[in-house]
Amino acid sequence: LPGKGPLESLRFRPFEDVCGLGHARGIASIVVPGSGEPNLDSMEHFTNPYMDNRQRREAEVRSLLEKLSPDMIALDPDVIGSVEESNSILRRQRLRDLAEEADARKEAERDMEKNKKEKKRMRGRSKIAKKLQRKQKNIVDDNVNKLREAREREKAEKER
Repeated sequence: LPGKGPLESLRFRPFEDVCGLGHARGIASIVVPGSGEPNLDSMEHFTNPYMDNRQRREAEVRSLLEKLSPDMIALDPDVIGSVEESNSILRRQRLRDLAEEADARKEAERDMEKNKKEKKRMRGRSKIAKKLQRKQKNIVDDNVNKLREAREREKAEKER
């Protein structure tokens, strides 16, 4: 700076149009026009210069979610990027196939549980009466068959 001596330090205040200068004879401030531009870009989502990292991340996620249509947001990740069949018969068939696969998987798990070797239980748990009670659960009788048929009828009514 002319007449003030060598420049010692410089501090710039963004968004305030002021720059502080430290020199041999004291301090001086200069105005930097346009640095504190009040008209921030409206397309910019991060208009707050004092945002912390968490707020910046939330603003970014919010802006990305605004771009998505509500139909794209779904709980099933397989739905995103796939094309929905317009034919309702095909849709019902696909849902029925998925339900049958799930039932078959559950049935296979039940069969594996039945085939497992019975574990050694703690003292008092391996008495004969207890073993018979556990085996009694696996016996299929008329009442169990009636319950299964009623459940199948309910499923058939729901599908209609």
